[in-house]
Amino acid sequence: MSSDATSRGTEATAGPPNHMPLAGLRVLDLCDVRGDLCGRLLADLGADVLRIEPPEGAASRRRPPFAPGSGSAGSTGSEAFSLHFAVRNANKRSAVLDLTTDDGRARLLALAGEADVVVESFRPGHLAALGVGPDDLLAANPGLVVASLSDLGQTGPDRDLVVTDDVLFGLSGWLHLSGVPGKPPLLLPGALASDTVGVAGALAVLVGLVHRARGGGGQHLDVSALEALAQMNTWGIANASDTLNRGSLPPAVRSGDSPMYPTVDCADGKVRLVVIAPGQWRALWEWMGSPEAFADEYWAGFFNRLMNLDVINPLYAEHWAGLEMVEGCREAQRRGIVATPLLSPGEVLADEHFASRGTFLRTEVAPGPTGSEDATSGAMVSGLWEVDGRRVGHRTRAPSLGEHPAEFTGPRFSLASSLDDTSSGAGGSLPLEGLRVADFGHGGVGVECSRILAEYGADTVKVESHAYPDFIRIVLGGEMTASFASSSRNKRCLGLDLKHPEATSVLDPLVEWADVVVENNSTGTMDRLGIGWEALRERDPSLVMVSSQLMGSRGLQAGWSGYGPTLQTAGGLSWLWAFDDGEGPPGSNAIHPDHLAGRICAIGALAAVIGRDRGASGAHVEVAQVEAMMATLADLFLLEDLAPGSARPRGNDSPEGAPWGVYPCAGDEQWAVVCVRDDDDWAGLRRAMGDPEWARDPAFGNFAGRDAARRVLDDRVSEWTVGLAPGEVQDRCQAEGVPAGRLVRTVDQVADPHLAARGFLAEIDQPGLTGTTTFEGSCFTGSAMPRPRQEPAPMIGEHTRSFCVGDLGMDPGLVDALLDSGALEQYQPAE
Repeated sequence: MSSDATSRGTEATAGPPNHMPLAGLRVLDLCDVRGDLCGRLLADLGADVLRIEPPEGAASRRRPPFAPGSGSAGSTGSEAFSLHFAVRNANKRSAVLDLTTDDGRARLLALAGEADVVVESFRPGHLAALGVGPDDLLAANPGLVVASLSDLGQTGPDRDLVVTDDVLFGLSGWLHLSGVPGKPPLLLPGALASDTVGVAGALAVLVGLVHRARGGGGQHLDVSALEALAQMNTWGIANASDTLNRGSLPPAVRSGDSPMYPTVDCADGKVRLVVIAPGQWRALWEWMGSPEAFADEYWAGFFNRLMNLDVINPLYAEHWAGLEMVEGCREAQRRGIVATPLLSPGEVLADEHFASRGTFLRTEVAPGPTGSEDATSGAMVSGLWEVDGRRVGHRTRAPSLGEHPAEFTGPRFSLASSLDDTSSGAGGSLPLEGLRVADFGHGGVGVECSRILAEYGADTVKVESHAYPDFIRIVLGGEMTASFASSSRNKRCLGLDLKHPEATSVLDPLVEWADVVVENNSTGTMDRLGIGWEALRERDPSLVMVSSQLMGSRGLQAGWSGYGPTLQTAGGLSWLWAFDDGEGPPGSNAIHPDHLAGRICAIGALAAVIGRDRGASGAHVEVAQVEAMMATLADLFLLEDLAPGSARPRGNDSPEGAPWGVYPCAGDEQWAVVCVRDDDDWAGLRRAMGDPEWARDPAFGNFAGRDAARRVLDDRVSEWTVGLAPGEVQDRCQAEGVPAGRLVRTVDQVADPHLAARGFLAEIDQPGLTGTTTFEGSCFTGSAMPRPRQEPAPMIGEHTRSFCVGDLGMDPGLVDALLDSGALEQYQPAE
């Protein structure tokens, strides 16, 4: 992009509001069950999203959880009010079209001719068989962006597998390290696969719109839920590949909480404690009364403490035993120690910090019965973004079936991209080529945001120094890890010490160069460095800044520090991610929601750039990391608000059907996920099992009977699966149309035939790592765009001189002087 602010639309007077950058965008939403969140996110950002439903209503309307007293699994029509649907379809309109009829298909094609975007999640080939597939839609409107959000992608040997969110969770690599030995691997509460592909779909649509604005035309986007979920699995594939390259085997069995993030009992609950850095240990040691036995500097070393957990953990337990959960965490945070409370959904709803932020909005979530004014109101998560201090999210309740006409009205969406290179379509450039991103991120949020933008062409420069390196880079003692390489691929690195008194000599031209600044530092850090939003906006009013803090930049606990796993406790996930046996959460090694928050940031960044190019000003986009996670549990918080005590840990049970869970297979720690959604699935499972005598009991013929007999059915199904390999369980169930899948480990994914066939696995020769490393690739591709970039991550200061002189236009003599002073540093490869 041009560094001249006037070329970015800042002189325009009639752009969309900063908080509604997609105003006027016309979206036809045909997603159902999987990916409903895609249209919701586009609608939150201002798009006019028209949900197309069949006469009986979308299947999502029948997906639990349900409002108290309104229905249960298997309910239909007006019997059930789905909170899942209510959350993921707010801000949309609803119209009915019967696509099994000629008239319904003709009306859909006519609407497509007036639309900008179509998003759909039918099984691959279904719409094409009806004559309204992506090719037909593009023939009706060559400028259309068509996003297909499917379970396993539009191609590949496994594309037609019948799955649920939980089957995808098992196939994605997440499940095998969730939980503890002695219990089955533990499924995640909520609908993470559905929501993740919705987030990826929204990002894909924005990339497609920029591509179209640069002359790329319309196209078909292939978005895979499996790949989107695998991308978010704590850099699992990259770490498995690196471990194999170093001659070891990756972990194959779950072990609960990472020892880096232990859960500790306190006077009235539990807290998650993180003591990694020497300063954190010293602060805790002083708080514990400076015990002489641990005064030696030896104990300041994290790995030394890790090797002595039998001594350290009782020390922690004794200290916390007399402390209250929330107040203890507040004192810990005040002392610079990372600790967060293990909150239940009810406690989250009542939490003072979330109240101070307006995290929940009490609003209408469903209309009352016909002729009644008694609408249902409840606590809805208010939104994922704040733009210039204004919350962006829920405005209107989810629509009733067919509440709106099947038409678009109002001004049309227009976008003239300010990217310098307008040859994207004809010349084969990536859609975001020319977008300039200054990355001040670290860990797993900001860096993932900027890496995704770089993947689709943005010129991303990571700002880092040996004085203040990205801790993910150095966590293993060297200067490169597989996790860092994954999150900082495709970037250049500027070696700049931000606290050096001469840093401003570089920061000024850097800000002038950048279109987007990304950061996820502790609240107030950027302001203290002189590069907070107000300072940057004064330098360049057209700049887009994306900030993401742990608990948000405002509120009672805005100053808290922590990591993804600490958010799982503070945001209610850990409490729910447990068996209902009173033993509490067994834990997982996942750093969720870091990756999710990074993707939400990328959507916010790109939406703000689009808004600016439509005539809006620059904008400050903020994402509270804890709220990104809480949004995927919003229906459970709503359920808890409507019926206190009803949102509880369910283990591997699901209100969507029974039997349902993770079942043991032949061999050591071999498992398969099997899900029976309805009576047809039950009949199919009976056939897959050879229709044993016990399964013919009429009591199991409907959901109510199977729900009442869950434990009996789990035992019986386990007796069948334990004699078969996981793949055989999957194959037998799939042959009968029953959702089932083997538990896949990250080591299996490195050579997975389906992922390989789709080109998802990216092989990179990464300096600092051994051999060729396999990374998670891109979870969406486009029919009119080149394959996304997959290039190595940089070393600290690898591009300092070339970037300062060649891109920032700095005098070479000044660069030399700054290198001599230590403000800048240049990577020197070993001889």
